Amino acid sequence: MRGAESERRVADLLRSRGFAVMRAPASGSRTKHPMPDLVAGCARLSKRWAIEVKTSRRKRLYVPHESIEQLQEFARVFGCEPYVAIKFKGSYTNWLFVSPDSLSVTPRGNRSISLKEALRNGSDLDMLLAGQIRL
Repeated sequence: MRGAESERRVADLLRSRGFAVMRAPASGSRTKHPMPDLVAGCARLSKRWAIEVKTSRRKRLYVPHESIEQLQEFARVFGCEPYVAIKFKGSYTNWLFVSPDSLSVTPRGNRSISLKEALRNGSDLDMLLAGQIRL
């Protein structure tokens, strides 16, 4: 599953729950303006989210620090909550939503999170919508 396909799957998952979702095809470090992969909102649930979508075949995910900084900056300016949607391929079937603050800083300044940490600190979409957020 490539990045764009992963983004579409998360967008479809959110749409199935009543969210309006916009996908930014040129997001991340390829643009000089902060732009997450997805912007999603649901007025009925009073939710507005900026989402960076990431996948990993390993049990640890690494994210460039620029991606996280841009996500947080966009969320601050736009007035929404930032999340990283993570899928560990082959290890865990559900998407996990984690706060960018849950990711560890690597010696080179990038961010990382293990499957175990994501399961402990993240929430699947049902938990997130129910307000059962583990941060």
